[in-house]
Amino acid sequence: MNTQTLPLKQIRIDGGTQPRVEINEEVVADYAEQLREGVAFPPVVVFFDGVVYWLADGFHRYHSHRRVGRDAMTTDVRDGGLRDAILYSVGANTEHGLRRTNEDKRKAVETMLTNNIVSMDEDGNPWSNRDIARQCHVDEGTVRNYRKILTAEIPQLENKNVVYTTKHGSKAVMHTANIGKTQPKKRKRYGEIAPNAFTPIREVRPMLAQTPIDLPHDVPSAARAIVHAMGREFTAKLIDALTAYLKGN
Repeated sequence: MNTQTLPLKQIRIDGGTQPRVEINEEVVADYAEQLREGVAFPPVVVFFDGVVYWLADGFHRYHSHRRVGRDAMTTDVRDGGLRDAILYSVGANTEHGLRRTNEDKRKAVETMLTNNIVSMDEDGNPWSNRDIARQCHVDEGTVRNYRKILTAEIPQLENKNVVYTTKHGSKAVMHTANIGKTQPKKRKRYGEIAPNAFTPIREVRPMLAQTPIDLPHDVPSAARAIVHAMGREFTAKLIDALTAYLKGN
């Protein structure tokens, strides 16, 4: 363990490494009282990328130190950047500290499914349910259920153009007027593909004007291509909308 006393102002807490749904103020107050009484807490875990110290575990201890006016605290400094800190944070508090709620566990799983920084493994592929379960210290069935829930939570898109920033930093416009609309059902013979079956895929092409890619004509392959080009968060919303559209055909 590389234990160091760091000034609180050097510890970053704004990188999405907070693993809980919310900070428990009662716990912060209790920890603060213990600090006033001279209790020494275990070091918090931070990851240092050579420039920034990212807090990965110990947010209640951090806030309690601030509450009592402490300028510094003991830390366990580990090598790594923001990605390492987030991946560590989703499995924190499984054996110590305030136990995670079911909502906290869901947030951890959702982070690995949707956060652009950690939603892919080292090879650039989406995490399997088993990998997410291992990283978040939850049951694989829990991951499977949360994945289904997230897929079912289709965003409500207004009939307007949305300007967004691609992962490359360029601006693009998403035309939402027709995305997610249910079209009249058409009878088709067995084995026949409806003429508008791939209309959503063609309609996303204008969105990619600032990030040209070779977009396949089947939904799974197109989704994977968009993930790499546009980023995970945008793609998750788009896939949900397209899924709803295709179910209506």
